[in-house]
Amino acid sequence: AEMKRRIGETIGDQVHNLWIGTFHSVASRILRRHPEVVGLKEDFTIIDSDDQTRLLKQIITDLGIDVKQFPPKTYLGNISRLKDKTITPAKLTSSSTESNLPKLKKVYETYQYRLKAMNACDFGDLLLYNLEVFEKAPEVLAYYQDKFRYVLVDEYQDTNDGQYRWLLTLSAIHKNICCVGDDDQSIYSW
Repeated sequence: AEMKRRIGETIGDQVHNLWIGTFHSVASRILRRHPEVVGLKEDFTIIDSDDQTRLLKQIITDLGIDVKQFPPKTYLGNISRLKDKTITPAKLTSSSTESNLPKLKKVYETYQYRLKAMNACDFGDLLLYNLEVFEKAPEVLAYYQDKFRYVLVDEYQDTNDGQYRWLLTLSAIHKNICCVGDDDQSIYSW
């Protein structure tokens, strides 16, 4: 809202034609318009980290994994990092992760299956599902590539692989992308 207000002071009512938001808010907006492409209904839910942890605890328990030795949050961290790298359960191999978590692939597959059954997704899914929509529905991709003739990314130093791929996909036609960031403030450098 702050960014929109500040831009509006410069360009006036034209600001209402712009999409201004985080990666996830823009991806959510796109997914809300095309959920059926990825097997969701339009009223899908985006679950928070507490719901993710509860769901993973159920899955881990169902698979006979000791939740005290291998906590749900550890699985959640691994799954989130895989999603940030656009690695789906189908693409997951032993070399895809440095994790020694038992049955990680099965946990991840089951997690995704149960999310779909609940008509839900998590924040990592927003970008993954956008990429899937773009791949499965080229007409949708063409629409957004035309719509987003100019893309500006602030805090670019915090962009992960999935966000980078999403940006490249959206800006592939017009190639008008401007990124601003500071290496000294990178959250991924450590």
